[in-house]
Amino acid sequence: MNVQLTPGQEARLQQLAALTTLTPDELAQEGMDRFLTYEEDLVATVQRGREDIAAGRLVEHDEVFARIDQMLRSR
Repeated sequence: MNVQLTPGQEARLQQLAALTTLTPDELAQEGMDRFLTYEEDLVATVQRGREDIAAGRLVEHDEVFARIDQMLRSR
């Protein structure tokens, strides 16, 4: 698989590599790993939310704010 970077992205990657011990390829691979982990976590969180909705595990808007207020007051 090849990924096309914009000239600006490539320049930024080169500049960052010059400031670190990593090559541009290593930086890109690390960045992709972080992106994939973030996206996988996001999809899993949305799925859990959908499952909660389907199971009726909901909290009304006013109750959410009441809980937040309670947490802030207990600090």
